[in-house]
Amino acid sequence: MARKRIRKSHADDARCDIALLVDAEAGERRTSGFFVPERSSVEAYVCAALRAQRLNVTVVPFDAVVEPTITELRELNPRLVFNLTECVDGDRSQDAAIAGLLDLLQLPYTGTGLSGLRLARDKALSKHIVADLGVGVPRHFIIPPRGPVRNPRVPYPLIVKPQFGDGSDEVRVNSLVKNERELVQRVRILRKRVAAPLICEEFIEGRDLYVALLGNAPAVMPGIELVIGRKGRGAPEFASYKLKNDGAYRNRWRVRWRVAKLSRNLRRDVESASRAIFHALKLRDYGRVDYRLTPDGRLVFLEANANPDLHPHAMGNHVCFPGVPYADALRRIVAEAQARGRKK
Repeated sequence: MARKRIRKSHADDARCDIALLVDAEAGERRTSGFFVPERSSVEAYVCAALRAQRLNVTVVPFDAVVEPTITELRELNPRLVFNLTECVDGDRSQDAAIAGLLDLLQLPYTGTGLSGLRLARDKALSKHIVADLGVGVPRHFIIPPRGPVRNPRVPYPLIVKPQFGDGSDEVRVNSLVKNERELVQRVRILRKRVAAPLICEEFIEGRDLYVALLGNAPAVMPGIELVIGRKGRGAPEFASYKLKNDGAYRNRWRVRWRVAKLSRNLRRDVESASRAIFHALKLRDYGRVDYRLTPDGRLVFLEANANPDLHPHAMGNHVCFPGVPYADALRRIVAEAQARGRKK
């Protein structure tokens, strides 16, 4: 009996603690057979941080032809899947399908599940849900992939973007339209690039505020504010794809992120709204809620990110979750997912 328990313990020690599930584009398979993430990528940072906690971590790429991924996950039989995927064969709108597959395989995993990913992905539906919570949202309307372009009297200027987009996909300087002619022109351009509905929403003047949440009775992190330090003709008015991904462009306009200075009452409102949104959109383990804060102090919900960037230097401020060390944040995410798995 004792000998059997010892053998079981050794086998248990050798078992994969975490399968780090990543997009296939995030690295390469080496001749050793191991998949290695690109250096300095979020996948590499998360992998190193988890291994520093003495966890047995194996990186598994998600293949659009799912059989190899299923086979590898079944052979590993990990205690937990840390889900860092964002797309299927480059299509970000299919991230919920990966969560659905993990559910079918009955593998516990970190982050938001299928339902929450779908709710957060839909920029129109999420706004309707949040509005029902009593939180302000921009007025908006949907334009289908084909047919006439009509504005049902939502005031200009408007931001035009894909309804199911992600990471500021297709959000450019000319996404801000000031009249019907510009709206029709922008829709015509996007329809050539995106075969999906577009959301046109009222442009809210004010400060961009990003609020991260951690845990499932979530701790609300201090809000991070986008600051555009240089003004003048051509200065960015919102967080476009170029602003998020072009370092030279950010340097030109002195773009930075900082912890926002908010009054006590406003901090309370942000915390209350963010927790309510987290639960209403069925987010899990961690997430981020993006707002605009108007000059008169009104909080307006823009969108929720169910799988925000976990790079330790996200938003250039060297903190992933303000006030929480990176390793501690990942440890919390893992613990929350493990606890959920034990309840099943």
